[in-house]
Amino acid sequence: MTSKRAVPLAAQPAGQPPHGPTIAGPTIAAPPTETQRRILAAALELFAARGYAATTTAAIAKLAGVAEKTLFAHFATKDRLFGATLNPAALELLVPEAIGGVRETLAREWGSVAELLSAFMHNRLGFVRQNPAKLKLIAQALVTHPDLAALFLDVFRKHVEPRLGRVLTGLEEAGELRPLPHRSLVRIAMTVTAGYMLVRFVLRPSADWDDEAELATMIDVLVNGLKPRA
Repeated sequence: MTSKRAVPLAAQPAGQPPHGPTIAGPTIAAPPTETQRRILAAALELFAARGYAATTTAAIAKLAGVAEKTLFAHFATKDRLFGATLNPAALELLVPEAIGGVRETLAREWGSVAELLSAFMHNRLGFVRQNPAKLKLIAQALVTHPDLAALFLDVFRKHVEPRLGRVLTGLEEAGELRPLPHRSLVRIAMTVTAGYMLVRFVLRPSADWDDEAELATMIDVLVNGLKPRA
């Protein structure tokens, strides 16, 4: 029985594998080395901007400031590098950029739920406006690999949830929020916010959007419900 000769890494095509990219398991140690961090950051930026198929390992290596053979020394294939950009170690690269504003919002004291929701939604809107391609990449990855949701949840619980819990408790004690399970409140707010961002920037980016009016309506519904007011 004969076996096929392996294709050298450097000769592997840069295009997408026959069945598309797979999310490989962790391929780097935690924490990643400085070289790995630069490669991961460059890969994330280019995959988000160009998509998987149009991004070459040569372009990633150039942006990272390393030789292509160095990239392959750390990540055996383009497919494994794609998977590594979405593992917990790589997600840490996005934490200061992606949730820094959220942590600043939660470091303040808020007088009402509406004020808190407004600050949070406007912060997320501002971030996505600057990074629409990253949102699209993450959305696509979550659709094809639902298990990735656990990675994002881990980052959220580590960096955001403790601060958010303190803010919600403070609003309850001030009589601005009725006692409800905090995780249920977070899921509702996150679902509404994320849903708007996906439709706004991924599904219908060319529509005529009035973000201020849309956010005001969402906040009003979350705070006051749908029942007509007397």
